[in-house]
Amino acid sequence: MPSTKTIGVTIAPGTRLICFLGLALLFGLGGTAADDAAIEIGIIPTLSTRTILTTYQPLREYLEEQIKQPVVLVTATDYRSFVDRTQRGEYRFVVTAPHFARLAQAEAGYVPMVRVKRELRGILVVRADSSIKTLNDLRGRIVTTPENIALITMLGQQLLRSHGLEPGKTITVRPSASFNSAVLAVQNGESDAALTAQTALNQMSEEVRSALRTIATTNAVPHIIYLANKKVPPKEVEQMTRLLLDFSDDKTRGIPFFEQTGFQGYVRPTAAELKNLDPYVSELKRQLATPK
Repeated sequence: MPSTKTIGVTIAPGTRLICFLGLALLFGLGGTAADDAAIEIGIIPTLSTRTILTTYQPLREYLEEQIKQPVVLVTATDYRSFVDRTQRGEYRFVVTAPHFARLAQAEAGYVPMVRVKRELRGILVVRADSSIKTLNDLRGRIVTTPENIALITMLGQQLLRSHGLEPGKTITVRPSASFNSAVLAVQNGESDAALTAQTALNQMSEEVRSALRTIATTNAVPHIIYLANKKVPPKEVEQMTRLLLDFSDDKTRGIPFFEQTGFQGYVRPTAAELKNLDPYVSELKRQLATPK
């Protein structure tokens, strides 16, 4: 029988990816919050499932210790599936992109709890030995990005257009499944540059990071936001919010987590910060209405 430290990943019906963490989670998972004993957290699939589970393991362990309940991490195979499940209220708590968070708040009743301190900026990277030095050198080249509905992709396309690089005309833009796959396309010679986030790059291996060079950065917006399902009692929402804020100062797991990810800690998002995301939500809804 597996020990409580065993981690496995199962693809459930509908391609939902679930991380089983602890013996209590090996039985009866289903419904909005996995089961009455487990606290479910949905995490946006910005990186590979393995990387997500490894990255958020310290947070999972910390929360389990504090609330004395098992915690299960859940993700999806792509952004659209993740947004759909969020909007249907499938996640008790959710860790998601800022514009996804604003949509979840406005239309699905999710309650914002914290955001990461670090701002979100897109970076354009090329191979370290590439002849590409500036954005202008990308004319006629191929750039891989995360999915079209990713905020990083929206910011990146703004950056390209501001330099006269029109996707589909003066530059070829190829969406990919994740930040990992966008970067790997550059490494494998399938594209000339990739759009990613510095915090995503921080979570990749040193071998990957050292093989890349940044040539440009996008404008900044708020970063990852944590929210609670509208069905979660307000007392539990506040308890989880306090635990997340305290995690920023936890020496055993919190501080190493933020050093690795570059997130710099958690703070409560302001109403103004959330309101400023509305233009990106409008673009998100337009993209979601467009067939893949």
